Amino acid sequence: MTQFRWRLFWTLTILLVLMLMAVLVMASRQTEATSAPLPSAIRTDLDPLVETLPAAAPTPLAFADSPTNSQSSPAVLVGTVKLWHSWAGNDGDALTAIVERFHQTSPNLQVETEFIEYGELARAYTVAVKDGEGPDLILAPNWWIRELAASKVLLPIGNQITAQERAQFVPASIENLVWEGILYGLPTDYELVALYFNQRLLDEIDLPNTADDMIRLAEESPSQGAGIYASFYHLAWGIAAYGGQLFDEDGRVILEQTPGAAEFMTWLQRAEGTPGIFVSLDYGMLMDRFKKEEYALFVDGPWSVGELRQRFGEDLGVTTLPAGQSGPARPWLSADGVFLNPATTIEQQDLALTFARHMTNAESASTIARIAGRLPAHRDADLNGDPLLAGFAKQAGNAVSQPHFAELDEVWGYANDMITQVLRGSATPEEAVLEASTLINEANGK
Repeated sequence: MTQFRWRLFWTLTILLVLMLMAVLVMASRQTEATSAPLPSAIRTDLDPLVETLPAAAPTPLAFADSPTNSQSSPAVLVGTVKLWHSWAGNDGDALTAIVERFHQTSPNLQVETEFIEYGELARAYTVAVKDGEGPDLILAPNWWIRELAASKVLLPIGNQITAQERAQFVPASIENLVWEGILYGLPTDYELVALYFNQRLLDEIDLPNTADDMIRLAEESPSQGAGIYASFYHLAWGIAAYGGQLFDEDGRVILEQTPGAAEFMTWLQRAEGTPGIFVSLDYGMLMDRFKKEEYALFVDGPWSVGELRQRFGEDLGVTTLPAGQSGPARPWLSADGVFLNPATTIEQQDLALTFARHMTNAESASTIARIAGRLPAHRDADLNGDPLLAGFAKQAGNAVSQPHFAELDEVWGYANDMITQVLRGSATPEEAVLEASTLINEANGK
């Protein structure tokens, strides 16, 4: 073979090998393309007919000290909350225990309490808040709500308190902190009247279920009679039990519009004329005769527990008031509560509400019952096995919130006159009820 042909042979051979190699490489790339995962996004510039969604943002990695973890961790409460109150003695001891327990659970949020005499507390608080100062919280009775709310020194909290939270309290106790449809506080404790009884004179199984039973017991034996304080507050339970109603929704007195009030006044007149039953405006006399065991029953509130327990010991009991013709006795309930200052910052209000929730929870309510001997507003409170508190708590199940109407100021005097006229016989029950309703409405411009 000539040298030229030899060179041509090798040149063509090399070209053929190179072509084969190129074909093999292209085939290998095609196989990888078909077996590789599909891309997360498709280039629409290559195929304008393909509609795609934007690619998802990459998920960030969360580390222990990453800010993304802070949302799942409970917020650390830091700051100071100031509370003004007038609780002294056992009440003050209970408050101290409640605050100390809060510091154990929230050590970075300090609560500072300041005692102010009861007679000065409302005025001092109002002046301070008007000046843009004052405490974050005030512990106060419900009957200050109308004046304090009208002065705009109480923070409405209805939007922050859920229905579930409200349901934790004795219904009448939280209703008692509502004025003109607005909730202003959370209840700590409450008061109302019920029926004390002396087990030395009357067995518990013989307690009166109805108002007529109370008269019947006294007729059987004067020692089974009762002491009844003739103030309208102590007797409001009977108005409702006989179907009467004091106010309509506009604050107009409507005692005369149904026979219930007159019927209860008739029962009261009968009771007062029964040997062994004493109906009087002399509270001291009634208390003294009950302690001397002249009668077995006494209508009064928890403020007498300490004095009467000392006198009777385990022989003292508390039960519900007797029912009337229209249903169970419904005494008025009045509550104490914790209220917030509207002049503070939103951040400070949040801290204050945190402590308000603690002060009114089941644990704190149990502390109030155990140390202060008060009736706790929280329904799950432990009453420490106290049968007297348990008796009042049972009565609270049928209690109604004491009205907040401004018109109530004119009720006390005229209503007590109504009771006195009936007891003295200077007017019939119907006449006395009509006169009282008329005079109260005239005084209120209704």
